[in-house]
Amino acid sequence: MQEYIFYLPYFKSAGKTVAVTNENGENVGQLKRMHKNMWTKSIDFLTRDGLPVLDSISWLSIFSCGLKVHLQVQWEGRTVLIHQVKKREWVLKENGKTVGHLTSKGVIKNEGEQEIRWGNNVYMLSSHEAVEEVCIFNQKREKVAEFKSDLFHFKEGKHSIRVLEELPAPIFIASYYITNFIMQYIDI
Repeated sequence: MQEYIFYLPYFKSAGKTVAVTNENGENVGQLKRMHKNMWTKSIDFLTRDGLPVLDSISWLSIFSCGLKVHLQVQWEGRTVLIHQVKKREWVLKENGKTVGHLTSKGVIKNEGEQEIRWGNNVYMLSSHEAVEEVCIFNQKREKVAEFKSDLFHFKEGKHSIRVLEELPAPIFIASYYITNFIMQYIDI
């Protein structure tokens, strides 16, 4: 089993690089939120992270629905771009070629599920808010990875993924980032 540690940014709209380190503290990858331009970055900040009073302004919620969440993931010398194409669907591209998909099933009764297609494999990221557990399952419904949050350091955004078999961990971290950090604002 391998463990990878990462810290989610404080602001949901942040373009800050999220470093992924292994158990030895070595940087093994990173992911970064991408914005089309400063205008969309500003609107994204206002609608996702703005003052609490902005939540009551309904036109801001409607306006934010058009904002797409794009990520860039790097590890082992590879770069994968994750582009949102629909409200709950992302395409994973490497060197201009589609290498996978993320499809979110949304949040239903405090549970969220997301399908991750990577090459010929299909995985499910399943979260259960009641037990604060997020796991990755393969096609046989076997657990192949699990996420943990350090509740003591939760304000700092410290999380880890424990991988039970050889998997592209940064891709799953990006999926976790989208499902647990962004989806609640897409489903307005």
